[in-house]
Amino acid sequence: MLLYWGLSSSRRFLPLATCAVGIAAFYLYDLGGVGMISTDEPRYAAVGQAMARTGDLVTPYLWGSAWFEKPPLLYWMSAAFFALGEQPEVSARLPVALLSLAFLALAAWLVAREFGAEASAVSISLLATCAGWVAYSNFCLTDLPMAVFFSLAVLLALPLLRDTADTRGVSLRFLGMGACLGLAVLAKGLVPLALAMPMAWFLRRWWRAWVWAALACALTAGPWYTAIYLRQGMPFVREFFFKHHFERMYSSALQHVQPWYYYVPVLLGALFPWTPLFLLFARRNAGWDRRRGLLLATVCFGFLFFSVFVNKLPGYLLPLFPALFVLLGAEFESGCFAELSRKWLIPAALLIALIPPIAQGLPDALAAGNITAFHFGHIRATECFYIAAPLAALLLGKRSWLVVLLVLCVMAGGILLKATAYPVLDERVSARGLWRQVQKDHVSVCDGGINRAWAYGISFYLGSELPVCGNGQVYDRALRAKGRDRPGIEAP
Repeated sequence: MLLYWGLSSSRRFLPLATCAVGIAAFYLYDLGGVGMISTDEPRYAAVGQAMARTGDLVTPYLWGSAWFEKPPLLYWMSAAFFALGEQPEVSARLPVALLSLAFLALAAWLVAREFGAEASAVSISLLATCAGWVAYSNFCLTDLPMAVFFSLAVLLALPLLRDTADTRGVSLRFLGMGACLGLAVLAKGLVPLALAMPMAWFLRRWWRAWVWAALACALTAGPWYTAIYLRQGMPFVREFFFKHHFERMYSSALQHVQPWYYYVPVLLGALFPWTPLFLLFARRNAGWDRRRGLLLATVCFGFLFFSVFVNKLPGYLLPLFPALFVLLGAEFESGCFAELSRKWLIPAALLIALIPPIAQGLPDALAAGNITAFHFGHIRATECFYIAAPLAALLLGKRSWLVVLLVLCVMAGGILLKATAYPVLDERVSARGLWRQVQKDHVSVCDGGINRAWAYGISFYLGSELPVCGNGQVYDRALRAKGRDRPGIEAP
């Protein structure tokens, strides 16, 4: 990662190395510290595990049945690591974390070429440590791969919108954009093509070159879509396109219905702890041009696009984060972040100081599936240090090192959060702790009425779909629970 906080050229390496190593350590720390979480992660991981076992890279199989909810890029990534025989949680999550780190490094280089080293430092270091990007970089979900490749396409488009655009190599640049969009389509279907509509509008003067992008996209994504259609036919089309693309816009059957304003608090929370810094747009110093116009249009269009969906999930907004943070960093294209008054960093420092209390309250909120269940617990002496660190950095740190120090405080607090919350989440939210108890008792179990997140998690560790009680088979124990509570092991 490129970091440059107004320092002389002879002093740039230290913050560069410090933050790069810190971010990598933060992302890779304890990836297997908690078992499979939510309804999606155990299913995606199980499909990748099946691909590694069978060698079939065309048809996704979930516990023996063809499963067409998502395209295969994430499954291919995790299958490669499952083949190495590592801990299942690490095998599923490590490729996502590595992809995120690789993207951050490449994006830092692209943004530095476009807006300068200072803008790159602000954009990428803050993106790398915001809550939303960190969370989706640590779990086996499709949102991060799609966000990475869609954002690369946007970043590759920016040089074409300069006031003095370099017209050399336009076809090659469009080929790269198209390949990135093709990989995004392999990650999450048609959504990235819809999100690319602002990019198509801003690059309309190059309409002939879009043929190269379309060709590259088709050559990248087309072979799998063709192969799966030839093998599975209309059942794939109905499930993948009609149900999981179009019905997601209007049907309540997919169980993710949210109000129209849902993404307002989600976005503010996902930008944590850097949310207050976006007030910097109110003190605009940088000039406005078409590059910034594309970034802003990408964010606004995507936000409105997802808001009109009946079904909403937090991860849908992830592809908008890189453009949003690059837009923030571009404010310093011709300035120096070190010249920014400390008062702008006070709210961010206060939010960073909240990470240790959040680590204690997070398991309760996730277990209940409701933010209102969150409560602050007892603060121990060790946690007081992590609370005081960002405030001390703000008061005592040199101005040229302030953001570096705050970024390091976020990473240290994030590692503390993992160490504090993961054991509790593993026992109360993930099915891994429950599965260990089942294994210890050497009993067969069935689903006697549990939340689907628990059922999918147990199925992942069982290696097959958890059977429903009363199906004519005899089981030693039944798993039963009320709502989202942790299931109990009872007599069938």
